[in-house]
Amino acid sequence: MPNIEQHFVKALLSLALLCVIALAVRQDLTERRISNILTLTGVAAALAIQSMISGTTGFLNSLAGAGVGLVCFLPLYLCRGMGAGDVKLMGTAGAFLGPASALVAALLSLASGAVLALVVLVWRAIELKDAVVAASGASTHVSKVAQLRTQRFPYAAAIGIGVIATLWWSGMLEELIP
Repeated sequence: MPNIEQHFVKALLSLALLCVIALAVRQDLTERRISNILTLTGVAAALAIQSMISGTTGFLNSLAGAGVGLVCFLPLYLCRGMGAGDVKLMGTAGAFLGPASALVAALLSLASGAVLALVVLVWRAIELKDAVVAASGASTHVSKVAQLRTQRFPYAAAIGIGVIATLWWSGMLEELIP
């Protein structure tokens, strides 16, 4: 494949991944879920684009990346620390990135998730303090604590940060700049 076509397909790969991530973050923040249609469409796009870039090797590399992404986050799902949509989103990102970059993205996503989790905990502690001050009865305090404990953390944002950092680190964002 000539150089200009290779550049175009790599740019398409980066742009498609960024679109999937943006849609997943939006969906996770608004609906508190990531749809199967989004992740499956993303994997199909990744397989197709990787195949265009490198043929069968690209297809297999994409499958391996999806596997690495899934395996990295599966233990967190099994321990009920993460939703299935987050695991599938990391698998989708891995399909775009390939196995080595999928591992980097997973590690960076976990690191950014830890930072975002601390921010959310502080935010919730402030909400709880305000609720306790405003509450006149103990039942209101107990219900507010129960509500704050059951709220899910939208992890797609952390995955997005990890994926974008990986794209930057690997030089794939440069493909979008002419």
